[in-house]
Amino acid sequence: MQRYVVDASVILKWVLGDERESDQDKALALLNTWVEGRSELLAPSLWEYEVGNFLGRLFPGEASAKMNLLVSLKLSSIPLTEKMHRLCFDWMSQNGVTFYDACYLALAEETMSILVTADVKFAEKMSHPKSVCLLEDL
Repeated sequence: MQRYVVDASVILKWVLGDERESDQDKALALLNTWVEGRSELLAPSLWEYEVGNFLGRLFPGEASAKMNLLVSLKLSSIPLTEKMHRLCFDWMSQNGVTFYDACYLALAEETMSILVTADVKFAEKMSHPKSVCLLEDL
């Protein structure tokens, strides 16, 4: 069974509800593989804060309902380890990425998973072809 780490850019596509949202169909297909038991989806525990911040700023009237729907999925939220912290700090200084974005990749590396992201800029900064998959390429 394939194991994926999904970042906020993918998780948000599950509830944005706009068919114009690029690759929303691919994000929903990935979610369906998990619902059907054909894949495993993980995220670092910070996903709720990142997604909640986005929803609250851009969709204040719908944020609570959308967040409740996402939380009800019971996505496996994994806390970061000391080793993962170190990786994140290294990538911040070496690749100019944020700690938040690096957490998703650190989890993927720690769990031998593939990070699925819609964040092209992050993927370009991090040249980990075995660990990072752009949603558009899934």
